[in-house]
Formats: sequence, structure tokens, C-alpha cells
Amino acid sequence: MRSSATRLIIFITTILIAVIIGLQMHWLNKTYSFEKKEFKTSVVKCIRGLYEDLDLADEPGTNLTKLIESPNENTFIFRVDDVPPRDTLINALMNEFDDFKVYTDCKVAAYDDSTKKYAYEAFLPTAASIHPVSIDVDAPNSVKNYSFVYLNFPNRSSYILGNMSNWIFTIILLLVLLIGLGASIYYLYRQKFLNDIQKDFINNVTHEFSTPLTVIDLSTDALQKPGIAANPEKYNKYVASIKYQNEYLKKHIQTLVKTVVTESYHLALDKTTIHPEELIKRAIVQLEPIVFQKNGKIIFEEPEETNETIIADSDNLYLAIFNIISNAVKYSETPKIIITTGIQHFKYFISVKDNGVGIAAAEQQKIFKKFYRAQNGNIHNAKGLGLGLYFVKKIIELHHGLVEVNSVEGIGTEFKIILPIN
Repeated sequence: MRSSATRLIIFITTILIAVIIGLQMHWLNKTYSFEKKEFKTSVVKCIRGLYEDLDLADEPGTNLTKLIESPNENTFIFRVDDVPPRDTLINALMNEFDDFKVYTDCKVAAYDDSTKKYAYEAFLPTAASIHPVSIDVDAPNSVKNYSFVYLNFPNRSSYILGNMSNWIFTIILLLVLLIGLGASIYYLYRQKFLNDIQKDFINNVTHEFSTPLTVIDLSTDALQKPGIAANPEKYNKYVASIKYQNEYLKKHIQTLVKTVVTESYHLALDKTTIHPEELIKRAIVQLEPIVFQKNGKIIFEEPEETNETIIADSDNLYLAIFNIISNAVKYSETPKIIITTGIQHFKYFISVKDNGVGIAAAEQQKIFKKFYRAQNGNIHNAKGLGLGLYFVKKIIELHHGLVEVNSVEGIGTEFKIILPIN
């Protein structure tokens, strides 16, 4: 439920929000197109009224489409037989605009074909116009061979959008609400995800620390029993168990502390010249009890030249190597771990191959995330803090190296640490 169902709900909600926004934008566009057509129709009606009131055409039955042309959405030019007087045309236009509710600024010019020039120009502002009355009309140069009246509505778009203000406000409000809803769902999911991670982390820490402590407690009690010192085999067994569990706890505590340090501060590495094969051997020795318990084996194929050195922080690199090998043992039922080292492309590499459950392709890039534990395979009995590989990647990156993973489910996994030689 935590991951799949919640992600599905968020996905469906996101799709619904996207659909709603798409529909709103579609209807807004449709409304804008409708308002444009309404505006054009209203202007044409105004011009028809002028023809009727001022007797501008000798043949009143002529189709208006032959007398009116619109070079662009803001401009209308209509043919007249005789140019009407300026005041007559202006007053008639104002009346027609008022009748058909065309409340936007208009530039007017009347071209007289007999004189081959504009007889007059005028600017008709609305009551709420922000433009001065003396604004230039800028009527176009005419190449027509007849008289006409030129109408231009420079603020047509803002006028139409003004008529749509209620629509626009409603859509913006809806978009804000949808975005707020989406942000709230994301925030709640994120909080739930973090709470689940915290809960899992606490459960894993409890398991990881309580089990070794219980073993140490039982082994200590056994060592205190009379006669145990007389049985060297049992005595050494309990001592080895305590030592292993102590190292196990120490490793987890170091990982926790160093992870917090690398997250909050820049971890300063104490780099020296080291033999990485020695770190590998030390990690193998520490893991011998659990490998023996699982009837497994670790094969370290040492290179012929064992004097290879690199510049690295010995303690941190050891923990990274230990985590990789420990995971290989942990996720294998009967571990067979093969470790190889060498030089490839002028870089030093450490390869750890196992015969474990493997990692799904979709999980392979996620396993290096903090607190993340792969969900595939039968690994539910293999507990962990979800910090090991996160810490490994951090440490190797601080060494200017990289970690590669190659895995097949049910076959096994190879982790390869690649480090610069110098």
C-alpha cells in the first residue's frame, strides 16, 4: 500500500488534473474564438446600420460581403459611393457602436477617390479609454480606385479578453486550486514516505542491534558456567562468537556515524599509500564465521603482482569493501564469493561476484539511495539498515572513483569498485 497504491492514486490524480486543465484551456480558447466572431459580427452590423442610415451606397441591395473587407482582425474597410461629412459619420458610428455594444477605441479615416487622399481622420475613444483623444490614426496608404471608410480597433484583443474576465478569473482560480491540491497530495505522500522510511529504519536498527546483543549476552552467560574453561573447543567458540558480533556491531555503528557525517559535513579523507589486497583479506577474516555458518566460501583470486598500491583512506575504503562482501554473503543462501583485483584502463578495480538472489534491473540504480532496500527476491530474512551501499557510493565518489553493478535475478550479482591509481 505504501508505494504502489499511493503512487497509483497520485498518478490518477495527476492525470485528472491535467485533463481538467486541458479542458479548461480548450474551452477558454473556444470562448475566445466565439468572442472574436461576435465582435466581427457586431462591427459588420454597425456598418450595415451606417449604410441604412446614411445612404452610403447607390444600390442598397448589394451584398455586404462585396462592400466590406477585413485585411486583418483589427481592421475593416467598407466601400462608399460618396464620403459623408465628418461629424455625420462620427455621430452615426458612435450611435451604432452603442446599439451593438462595441465598446472599444476605434480609429476612423475616410478616403475620397475623387481627390485621391483621405478627406479626414478621427479617433473615437470609449468612456474608459486610456488613450489621448489626439492619438494618430495612421491610416494606410490607399491603392484602391474607389472611396471607402477605414475602421481600425487597436485594442480589440484586450477588449475581447476584458469581456472574458469572469471566465479567465474562474479558470485561474481553478488552476490555483488544482495546483494547490496537487502540491498538498505530493507533500502528504512525501511525509508518508518519510514516515514509512523512518519506521522501517527504526525496525531494522532494532533488529540489527538486538540480535548481536542477544548472542553476546547468551555467550557471556555460557562462559560464566562452571567447567566451560575446561572445554577449549566450546570456550573458543563462544569467544569467537562474541568477537564476531562485536565487530558486526562496530561495523554498523561506524556506518551510521560516517553516513551522518558525509550527509552533514564534507568528510575529510586521510589518504595514504595502501595495499588494497590487505583490506580485502581483513574483511574476509571478519566475515569467516557467518560464511562458515552458511557452508559457503570466499575465493580471493590474488593477482600475480601483489605489490600494487593506491592512494586512499584505509579505514573508509575498508568499510566500503566490507559492506560489498558482507552483502554478497548476506544475500546468498550458500555463498560462493569470488573476489578479483587488477588494473584496467589505467585504473584499479575490485570485483566481488556472488551467487545470490540477484537484483532486478529496475532496482539497480535505486540500491545506492539512502535507506533503500531492494524488494525483489527472497531477501526478507536478510535485514539491513539500507545505508551500506549508500555509504559505499559516497566513499568511492570521495576517492574520485565509481561503483558499477551487474546483476541477473536468480543468478547473482557483481559489484565492481573502480579507483584511480594515483
